[in-house]
Amino acid sequence: MENINDVNVVLKHRDWLGQLLNDDRTANESTCDLVLESEGKQFKVHKSVLMLVSNYFRKMFTIEMMEKYSGIVNIEGIPPDRLENLIEFIYSGKIKITEENMLDVLDDAEYTEIEVLKARCASFICLVISAENCLKLGAFAQRYNLNEVKVKTNQCIEDHMSAVVQHDDFAKLKFCEMSTLLEKRKTNCEEAVFKGIVKWVNHDPLERGKLFEELFLKLDLTQLSVEFLAQVRSENLVNKRLACSNMLVDALFEISCPSFSYDFLSIGGEKMETQCIAYNVKEQTTKSLPNLKTGRFGATSVKVGDEVFVIGGANDQSCENPQQSCEMLNLTKQTKWKAIPDLLEARGYCGSAYFEEHIFVTGGYNAGALKSCEKFDIYNNKWIGFNNMMHERFGHGTEVNNGFIYCVGGHNCEESLSLCERYDIRAEKWDVIAPLNEERCYIATALLDGAIYAIGGLDSDMGKVLSTVERFQPGENKWEYVAPLKTARFLSSACVLDNKIYVFGGYSAETLKSVEVYDPTVNSWSFAFETERPLYGATVVALKNV
Repeated sequence: MENINDVNVVLKHRDWLGQLLNDDRTANESTCDLVLESEGKQFKVHKSVLMLVSNYFRKMFTIEMMEKYSGIVNIEGIPPDRLENLIEFIYSGKIKITEENMLDVLDDAEYTEIEVLKARCASFICLVISAENCLKLGAFAQRYNLNEVKVKTNQCIEDHMSAVVQHDDFAKLKFCEMSTLLEKRKTNCEEAVFKGIVKWVNHDPLERGKLFEELFLKLDLTQLSVEFLAQVRSENLVNKRLACSNMLVDALFEISCPSFSYDFLSIGGEKMETQCIAYNVKEQTTKSLPNLKTGRFGATSVKVGDEVFVIGGANDQSCENPQQSCEMLNLTKQTKWKAIPDLLEARGYCGSAYFEEHIFVTGGYNAGALKSCEKFDIYNNKWIGFNNMMHERFGHGTEVNNGFIYCVGGHNCEESLSLCERYDIRAEKWDVIAPLNEERCYIATALLDGAIYAIGGLDSDMGKVLSTVERFQPGENKWEYVAPLKTARFLSSACVLDNKIYVFGGYSAETLKSVEVYDPTVNSWSFAFETERPLYGATVVALKNV
């Protein structure tokens, strides 16, 4: 086994030998056996060194090419100053890469087939990608097959579409590139995308005018305000094309008179923190509604009439920064979420239920499990505290039935809970009710035919994701098992539609897209459909009778 001193000797010899070879290039009695020439300027080099570093030179001097037998090789593709820097890198491993020269260095690395330099350029490019240069750099990534740069530029385009479409490079895109780019956009940027499409077409109206309709039909006009749609209507490219005009009329009608045909609305969740997606179960269709003002994971939601309220949550699963803010969306207007007064206390993983013009919020997490509760007076637009629960808990279920608020399971920062309690709204008093048969947190709950269902969850003490489901009959004060889920899951969300319970997403070894439905008449769960993206830490409300 070599000791540390042996290693130092080897390293010093390697550096010394590299320096000797580099110095030999400018020595009077050089051992160099080749001259590289660019625009009349010559550089002495060693064939063997070039062949070790560059595949381009290796092939040149190992196959039967004219250059193999020549003492001078002309490098036409690289200017002399860049060739000098490249030779310096070949001998010393050092080269200065800047935003100004990075694409030149990349070109030279590709030309001479020096993969290590190409990789170094790619790493540098990833550090400087922005909305202003992502289209140009994405084109280079495509040309030179730089996978890491492709991923970074695509992500930048998705995150900053509104800024990207305003850049001059956008107007230079080919049609196929335009189509691909539009598919990468996120919701709530349709106004900027429409302006970008018009700008792109007007860059070459004779050739691109016939492509406008295909691009326009990719837009979701219902994301736009009525005021902006009036501007769209005045655009000649739109009003001269029947399909575009018809699409615009349909969007105006849907926004002004929405016959809301969707069954559920999912709000937030992992990697979808601001997104709101409506689902139609029968037609297997979805619709993006306006994005939340604030990203939310583990929030809670309530639908009251035409309005959906979303409350609390956090930035991510850790809940290190729980939210105090709340928002409301009027489904009949579909314009944007409106901020309502903040909670009295920030809380993630809390529960909520609606009763007689008040939204009741229980427990949650904020640097620890909470037992505090508060209610939102919808009429007076303010939060009011009410009696604390008997037990701290978060990741629990909250349901209201017959004037009582039920809190089921959860976690207290030490263990998963089987403890349950209920609050008599009129008597303003909490009482203990029968415990669950199993301890479970991050559960989904639903109220169906006067019974409360505790669905799945996590037994954190056992490290077990649960598929079991329990039902509580208030008149009997006991929990009983019903049919288990097809897939164990926690941090899912549940709601009721047409006398059946739907459970969305969650986590079970991986984030889930599957939605299961429970039919109490036959006591069984079945697969309903899959969401386009996994729903984990989202909150879901039923939209029927909007």
